[in-house]
Amino acid sequence: MLTEHPKNFHTQLLFIALSLMMSALTATGNAGLEVFGLYSSAVDKGEAWRLITANLVHFGWTHTIMNTAAFLLCGYAFFSGYSVWKFLGLFLICCISVGVGIYYFNPHYAPYAGLSGAIHGLIAAGLLLTREYPGWLRWSAGFLFLGKLFHENTGYFDTTDLQNLIGAQVAVEAHCYGALGGLVFIASTKILALIKH
Repeated sequence: MLTEHPKNFHTQLLFIALSLMMSALTATGNAGLEVFGLYSSAVDKGEAWRLITANLVHFGWTHTIMNTAAFLLCGYAFFSGYSVWKFLGLFLICCISVGVGIYYFNPHYAPYAGLSGAIHGLIAAGLLLTREYPGWLRWSAGFLFLGKLFHENTGYFDTTDLQNLIGAQVAVEAHCYGALGGLVFIASTKILALIKH
């Protein structure tokens, strides 16, 4: 039986606000991508905000709708009871992890854009932190999640159909960087909790 936790109305509003922001940026067409997408050369010139904002811009409406739907589903499934600041901290760490990872290890993605990497961080953190769902369900989902990350980073993963759908190269490495960001968030909260005690 699932245990209920109180929903945080302000955090749910944040999910909606971020989703609307992504849609608004997509509505600008290439302008949003040019200003906020991750170009390593632009970061080298001091435009460090791109490490975060690249997660919020997308390669068109199909890409936006896919990521927005996954973001809202993940948010409501795992984090609707979180405080705004706790969720925002997790979200920013996941975004930064993706941006820094792409910048240092995959600069050939130019521009890099999309929220899927950060979403993988939210999923990783959500599966490990939530107690709302039965253990067998969380463990099963966790193994499937790890299997997905492993498979898509091997030579056997074909991204052709997905690339045709979103109109851009699929940066599967970003999913690992995002998942790592989720783990960093968990580790940092555990360390802070130990320090407080």
